[in-house]
Amino acid sequence: MGFHLDKVGYGTLINGLCKVGETKAALELLRRVDGKLVQPDVVMYNTIIDGMCKDKHVNDAFDLYSEMASKRIFPDVFTYNALISGFCIGISPNVVTYSALISGFFTVGQLKDAIDLFNKMILENIKPDVYTFNILVDGFCKDGKMKEGKTVFAMMMKQGIKPNVVTYCSLMDGYCLVKEVNKAKSILYTMSQRGVNPDIQSYNILIDGFCKIKKVDEAMNLFKEMHHKHIIPDVVTYNSLIDGLCKLGKISYALKLVDEMHDRGVPPDIITYSSILDALCKNHQVDKAIALLTKLKDQGIRPNMYTYTILIDGLCKGGRLEDAHNIFEDLLVKGYNITVNTYTVMIHGFCNKGLFDEALTLLSKMKDNSCIPDAVTYEIIIRSLFDKDENDKAEKLREMITRGLL
Repeated sequence: MGFHLDKVGYGTLINGLCKVGETKAALELLRRVDGKLVQPDVVMYNTIIDGMCKDKHVNDAFDLYSEMASKRIFPDVFTYNALISGFCIGISPNVVTYSALISGFFTVGQLKDAIDLFNKMILENIKPDVYTFNILVDGFCKDGKMKEGKTVFAMMMKQGIKPNVVTYCSLMDGYCLVKEVNKAKSILYTMSQRGVNPDIQSYNILIDGFCKIKKVDEAMNLFKEMHHKHIIPDVVTYNSLIDGLCKLGKISYALKLVDEMHDRGVPPDIITYSSILDALCKNHQVDKAIALLTKLKDQGIRPNMYTYTILIDGLCKGGRLEDAHNIFEDLLVKGYNITVNTYTVMIHGFCNKGLFDEALTLLSKMKDNSCIPDAVTYEIIIRSLFDKDENDKAEKLREMITRGLL
């Protein structure tokens, strides 16, 4: 019998090699195990990147960082801090290097580090380009910091760097996130006046923004404008409109758009149909939702966990708890990765019927399946117990949660 190491074992070996200065050997070990023995993780990459930076092989470390990203192994704060330390003792980074690291800090939510690095870049007389400024504008806007995003935009203009469609899209997206969609719309026309042509993403951002604040008529006007400008809608465009219509209960209009998608050669996806299923369930048409789900499966469109959660919730609220539970149990048997939201919906269904023993059994099963209940899960059970005048049980459960016994 051979002796096989697991991921932790190989990680320990890589760490040990780096600590004794054998970074090259650590990299060779990573190459040997990669995809054959174990899947490397962010810790293994971080260890070698840190070792390379300490050995002043910063270019090699940066290449390894790029490899991580290409393999969808997401860097963390440690990755970026190791690279920054490396640049302090090794080579001088250029605008591309700085931009990539600034982007990384925004990705992991380290806004202060991103700004500090940008300021350091300026002090080093490395001029930021449109790509660098776009990273900053997008980072601030995604965090809802529109004032800071606009300040960076103004700085960009002052330095004679012309914003592109990506810059304007980031600003529009930011305004939509803070529900100031009319400001986002004004940017669409500003960019056109400045000679930057809006693209499909520009319109998708606005259409989704208006749909989310239930101004579907405004979204439909933009949809028509796209046609006039010969910008072809994609599945994202249609999904936003269909979801907006469904949330207003306009299911027949949504279904007409689904037909239009087929006619235009834009195949609807599970997101499209999930919006319709949700609307059907909320409008007490659960049988139609079940029929639609069956049709989708026959067409080879695989429902996801979100889709099943919609249906389970619809059945529970429609008083068909047994049907909901049957679907839930079927998902468990088939090995689906059931989310905390799905468990919570099923637990809520039991609580509404006063079936607290079943709810608590499912809560226990949830933890056995390595799905950690959240505050909403517990709150539903406690509130339901109070509603049914089971005050002692509710208080006891709350005390157990506070003491960490659940």
